[in-house]
Amino acid sequence: MFFKMQFLYPEVLYALFALIIPIVVHLFHLRKFKKQEFTNIAFLKKIKLQTRQSAVLKKWLILTLRLLALSCIIMAFAQPYFSNQKIKNTTPEVVIYIDNSFSMQALGPNGALLERSVQEVLNHLDEKLNVNVFTNTKTYRNRRLKTLQDELLDIECVAHQLDIKTVISKGKMLFSKSTSNPKYFIIISDFQQTNNSFETIKKDTNISLFLIHKKPINTENFYIETVEISSQTNGYDIEIQANSSSKTQDSLTISLYNDQKLLGKSIVLKNRSFKNTFSLPKSSSLTKGKLVLDDNNGLVFDDTYYFNIPKENRIKVMVVSEQKNTYLSRIFTDDEFLFLEQNINAVVYSELKNQDLLILDALENISEAFISNVKDFLNKGVNVVVIPHSYENIDNYNSILNQNILQNKAVLSDQKITTINFDHPIYKSIFETSIKNFQFPKVKKYFPLKSTSNVLLSLQNETPFLAQYGNAYVFSSNISSEDSNFINSPLIVPTFYSIARSSYKLPKIQYTIGDQNEIELNYNINTDEVLQMTSSKKSYIPLQNKQHSKLKITTEDLPEKAGHYALHYKSDTLQFLSYNFDRNESVLRYLDLEELFSDFSTETIESSLNFIKSSVKIKSIWKWFVIFVLVFLALEMLILKLFK
Repeated sequence: MFFKMQFLYPEVLYALFALIIPIVVHLFHLRKFKKQEFTNIAFLKKIKLQTRQSAVLKKWLILTLRLLALSCIIMAFAQPYFSNQKIKNTTPEVVIYIDNSFSMQALGPNGALLERSVQEVLNHLDEKLNVNVFTNTKTYRNRRLKTLQDELLDIECVAHQLDIKTVISKGKMLFSKSTSNPKYFIIISDFQQTNNSFETIKKDTNISLFLIHKKPINTENFYIETVEISSQTNGYDIEIQANSSSKTQDSLTISLYNDQKLLGKSIVLKNRSFKNTFSLPKSSSLTKGKLVLDDNNGLVFDDTYYFNIPKENRIKVMVVSEQKNTYLSRIFTDDEFLFLEQNINAVVYSELKNQDLLILDALENISEAFISNVKDFLNKGVNVVVIPHSYENIDNYNSILNQNILQNKAVLSDQKITTINFDHPIYKSIFETSIKNFQFPKVKKYFPLKSTSNVLLSLQNETPFLAQYGNAYVFSSNISSEDSNFINSPLIVPTFYSIARSSYKLPKIQYTIGDQNEIELNYNINTDEVLQMTSSKKSYIPLQNKQHSKLKITTEDLPEKAGHYALHYKSDTLQFLSYNFDRNESVLRYLDLEELFSDFSTETIESSLNFIKSSVKIKSIWKWFVIFVLVFLALEMLILKLFK
């Protein structure tokens, strides 16, 4: 590196012209010798010659030393320094980006990548240098080392990750608009490859860019990917999907907790695609459910999955019929169900959207408005039970179902219902074993159903009597008339009860931090009052919107950490909400820097910061000139003493 000596006050160098004065004085201020006559002239000539030669040598040595001393004094006042930058009236600018995304939790040769990166920056940063540091969520402007030591050590990994194009743009905004200041930009990241699109970064001649690629020891990571909970008649099924980037790991251990209480452990196997299911009785309350994966090597944030199973509300069942129903009201009792019966000619359509199950009981005359509303009901995934009328006019039913499921021509034939599909979820949770000696009901008239593999009940001629088509359950006969005695059979209660239980949709068990989560609540609060979300450490007031009897809260970037949060109204706890981080960073894949940054080379934190220090550091040397002054004066005194 080329260094050039410069002067902080170069105008002082004009004083060097004053060196002419001692030269003139020494040249014209000559001592005259007195003549003395002696008898031995030859001897006196020799002494005179020797004295003149010594005086001339002494004179020139003193002149030289005084000139050098005076020159050094002038140079010292001009304050010379060495630097390879013309830094007078300029300020070096340094911007550092530290990636604190979750992938930086991976272990490097000397510890976690993020912790080690922060420590290296603090160890090698020039204490006199002002720098701008930013992460994925925070920016620290015009900081010195002493301040950064307190701030950077508190950096935590976050779910939000800036793409490389945004990092470059944000870093450039932190530089000033001055074109004379040297600019240095350091990017510290593992350069993980996510779903963001990437573009080749072009070189900016005004900025010196340093890429610090932090690499983990290995890219193995095991994580909980998804959790789904289904409500069965007698309990809950918690279906877990784990994942692994390892080709050698054959099994993983997962533990289920309710708050701090261990409920059970399970092993997920690779040959089962790391899937497993926990089954819990309905009596189990999981207000603070937590699944923990045993992973000692990979990332930490995706080893825990928070969820909750709130207390079930009563299931809303609506029956639409032409005559008052006498058997369904005895099945759907008030302790478990909110049963509502309406006549087809006086349907309140606003009630439809609030139901969990809709039963169409032997309707003959169906209006277009009703058909349209039930279609919307089906499209939203809500269950519908269709019981056809005895008359051969079922086009309206097929219109509701959006397919020709019921054939128009009825079949008059006495048939027994002889086959029960005990493997179907509707009956699987009710019957522990297959029953053969059963009092099967009979059918006298039925409409053949479209062939399907999802049959619940079949006639003795293997024709479906009750079949499932998506979220629609269709009977082939009018069960409340003389066409069938099904309502007098022991099958009617478990069939309708189980269909209603399966129709209940559990509220969302968890929310993802960073997504726009809209949560509708049925709580009545005053207009000027708000709900709060609290954990053991922090409290938040989410965005809230109250309309009539509905209350909707919206969360996105808050809360900041995964876990359980209690929803409070004043001093009352209404319910718990569970939040998890997105799993986008769980797969450890990294960018090809040679392709993305073809014009740049990767460095280390130490070499980058040392280069900046050597490039902009002023090496002042005025003290050396003061030392030289003292040396030259000492030599002058020595000559004057020795050469008398």
